[in-house]
Amino acid sequence: MLYFLSGRRRVMSNLSIKKQFQIILGCMAALSLILSVVSYTALDRLLLKNAAAYARNTSQKFDGEMHYLFQRIDSIFNTLLFDRNIEGLLHTPYSSKSQKYVKELLVQFTSFSIMNQDISDIALISPDMSWSNLYDADTLRRLSGQMEGTHGLYSFGFLSSSLTNTNISREKRMVFGCNVYGMHEMAYYGKYQGSLILSIDLKKAPIILPTEDESTTYFLLADSLENTFSFNCPEDIAACLLDSCREKNAFAAEEPVNYDTPDYLIYVTPVSNVGYRIISAIDKRQLRRDVLHTTIIITLIITASLMLLAFFMYILLHNMVSPLDQLSCYIEEIRQKPLNKKRMPLHLGGCSEIRTLNASFHELLDEQQKLTRQLYHTTVSLYETELEKKQAELEFLRSQINPHFLYNTLESIRDIAMEEQVPEIAGMSDALARLFRYNVKGDANVPFSQELEITQAYLDIQKARFPGKLEVICSVRPETLSVSIMKFLLQPLVENAVFHGIEPALRKGTLFIGARVQEGRLLITIQDDGIGIPPEQFAQLQEHLADISFINTYSQQHVGILNVAHRILLNYGEGYGLTLESAPEEGTRILLTLPADREGDAS
Repeated sequence: MLYFLSGRRRVMSNLSIKKQFQIILGCMAALSLILSVVSYTALDRLLLKNAAAYARNTSQKFDGEMHYLFQRIDSIFNTLLFDRNIEGLLHTPYSSKSQKYVKELLVQFTSFSIMNQDISDIALISPDMSWSNLYDADTLRRLSGQMEGTHGLYSFGFLSSSLTNTNISREKRMVFGCNVYGMHEMAYYGKYQGSLILSIDLKKAPIILPTEDESTTYFLLADSLENTFSFNCPEDIAACLLDSCREKNAFAAEEPVNYDTPDYLIYVTPVSNVGYRIISAIDKRQLRRDVLHTTIIITLIITASLMLLAFFMYILLHNMVSPLDQLSCYIEEIRQKPLNKKRMPLHLGGCSEIRTLNASFHELLDEQQKLTRQLYHTTVSLYETELEKKQAELEFLRSQINPHFLYNTLESIRDIAMEEQVPEIAGMSDALARLFRYNVKGDANVPFSQELEITQAYLDIQKARFPGKLEVICSVRPETLSVSIMKFLLQPLVENAVFHGIEPALRKGTLFIGARVQEGRLLITIQDDGIGIPPEQFAQLQEHLADISFINTYSQQHVGILNVAHRILLNYGEGYGLTLESAPEEGTRILLTLPADREGDAS
């Protein structure tokens, strides 16, 4: 892939800028076409998905609204069934009390209508009478006959009024019924008295109905006889949707079903358990028109942007590319002519930057001789500097003679001590010689084993100075010995522990040195049981260790700790470092965290 891209880059670099601009414009035009196609596809899927989600959510919400409506209707029926006036009017419709019954019922029905504005009519029907504002006696008796022998709420579905011929009366209403049985007089107790018919106008119901703003999604409510109530669906589309539902046998399903047709995506959802179903249909034709309209707008915006970009590219060619091409030809002419030959100045048009570049170029030509002379003087100066560097290296080599004299002197002291049978002096001389050699050795990093060895030499000197005062316990795992670390990380911390912790104590001290590799890190522990660090100094030391700006500002005490922390921060970064614990008269514990890079791995 990288080879392919580098090859294309080389091909483009061989073309002229104008040709490259033409290729870029062609690619952008193709990209515009691709974006238009992708936008159309993505918008089509997105809008269809959103419309489907809207249809499902509306159906679920409407199911809850209808469930609440049925509960309210059932509550109204339960209230009316216990009314003495209804029972008295049904079994004695023409008695002397009928006028009283009718008057009180009118007040109660009016009260129900005011509190429930969706109630269009409350009708009463018995073998001897009928009372309704919307339906004639034959219609009421037919409805009552359908409820014969039933108890509780009964749904008739959607019905139109046959009493009048106005547009209002022809509107479909949701009709419910309930049989009335005697309850108040023992002579009629439990016997059928008549029926109550309740008509609901959904347009006035206090429920959230689908609005006509959603022009791509249609909603219908169908009863068990496939009579429908349309919310925002034209009659021709409603008839088409019903035919599709019949073909798929969707009304027989007890669970929500959905299916796809060439023109509609249809969802059929049962509403509560009384035989109603809400049909939501997404008009894919209208959806595609909306998508196409949006895609055309996006394409026009992209095209206008490309035209504007092409105009800017033309300005760029005229004001920058053409003058740069002239300047390139002028430079090529200079390369082919002697440097000392006079040339006519080049006058370029274009933008101010090009003109400034042209003026600067001619100034460079005028100063060419000056730069040549400066180059000559610089070359001479560099040669002299190189000589001085060689001289400094010779001086450094001479300075190496003095340490050799010191090593030889210490070796002589050790030999004399051995001859005089004073092994303590011999051991201290040998340890001191090893310390000096280690100090002047040029390597910045050494294996941990060497650092441990030179620390042991330092401890041998301290043991000789304070016989019986110091006991050293060393627990170092073998895998740590080959880990590469900076020189003098361990010895200064051990010296700090001996000098500040164990030496001031009036008792024998113990020093523990431990090392292990854990999770790719070298962990080194130095712990003593000396006098510890006073709380004030410990708090100040912790503050200096936590603040990078203080680490390299060494104080008079504990300079070894701050020095090591500073060096670790500079060489390994903030992921590694030094942690410190101390308590008065209990001692001090230092933990070093370093990368566990071995000598073999580093090579």
